[in-house]
Formats: sequence, structure tokens, C-alpha cells
Amino acid sequence: MIKAKYYIPKRQKHALAFKMVCVFLILIIIFILVDIAIRPVVKENAKYIVKNEVTIMINECVGDYISENNIVYNDLITVSLNDKKEVTTVETNTIAINKLKADITNAIANELKDSRGEKIRVSLGNLLDSYILDHIGIEFQVKLTDYGFIETDILSEFKSTGINQTLHRINLKIKVDVNINVGTLYQTETVETEILLTETVLVGNVPDMYIK
Repeated sequence: MIKAKYYIPKRQKHALAFKMVCVFLILIIIFILVDIAIRPVVKENAKYIVKNEVTIMINECVGDYISENNIVYNDLITVSLNDKKEVTTVETNTIAINKLKADITNAIANELKDSRGEKIRVSLGNLLDSYILDHIGIEFQVKLTDYGFIETDILSEFKSTGINQTLHRINLKIKVDVNINVGTLYQTETVETEILLTETVLVGNVPDMYIK
């Protein structure tokens, strides 16, 4: 039995190769356009997720430290009174404040080292502004890769709460730069939060106060 051989002219081969190249180029262009469209959405979602995660972690670190060490107002602040029971000065306990800042900074650093990130979902509805496609999406792994200098600062706030009453709050302001990546996207975000450490109401005539 003789098998027939099919011969494809060179012109058809060239046309087929040209079509394949065109399809390949079209796919690359589509990929690039989709990548350009999805990058801002992914970056914004990653930014939100990481800031939220790190803020919660910082709050937990501070809360645990205050609870474990039973931090109260008098541990951080010394109030001096005169013979008339009037407040004359409000001074910070520098040693206690510095220890608190150092301990909390170390706790936050350790938590950041152990962070593995989490998955976030970016729906096609967000990309195409379509409610119909809102439940169809892609998952991206958001990773916290590194962190920068952790800055802590003590803030003192005085607020009048009534006749001869002044609310004194001690807040801890924390700022940290974190590096995150999603696939090939790398970005640095600054997470900044302010947490109440302790507060008390000073009763009596309170002059202009200062924190030393």
C-alpha cells in the first residue's frame, strides 16, 4: 500500500509561521495591557492589607506589654503638688519611658520578622468596573519582606474636662517602614499609629504644664 505524501508549499509555511508570530505577539500585548491595568489595583490592595496587618500587630504588642508589666500612670509620670494641693509640675520618668520604648520596639521587630503576609483577592470587577464580575478574581500572595527603622515617640496631651479638671493622656506614637512584594511588584509603605498608654484626671487648679 502506497501512502500519499502531502507537500505544503513554502508560501503556505511562511503564512502559517507569520500567523503564529502574530498570535504570539497579540498574546504578549494582551498580557502587558492586563499587567498594566492590574498593577495599580494590586498595589493598592497590598498597601491596605499590609498597613492593616502591621497596625493590628503593633496594637497587640503594646497591649500585651502594658498588660504583662501592669503599666499605670504613676509608673511613667510624677505629679508634684504644693501645700494647697495644687499641681505644680508634671514630670516623666525618663528611665521607665526609655525602657518601655526599647522593649516595645524589640517586640515589634520580632513580630515583623515572623510575619509571612497573607493572600488578598483582586476581582475582575475592580479592574473592569463591573458588578457582574465582582465575584470573579485572582489571588495574590502579599509578603512582608523587610522592615526599616522603627521610630517610637511619647506624646503628652492635656485636655480640660470640666471645672478644675484636666485629662492627661500619654500616647505612644509608632512609625515603621515596611517593604512588601506581590509577585514582581516591590514597594515600601509607612505604617504609623498612635496608641494610648495611660491617662488620668488631674483635679484642682492646673497651671501651664510641661513634660521634662
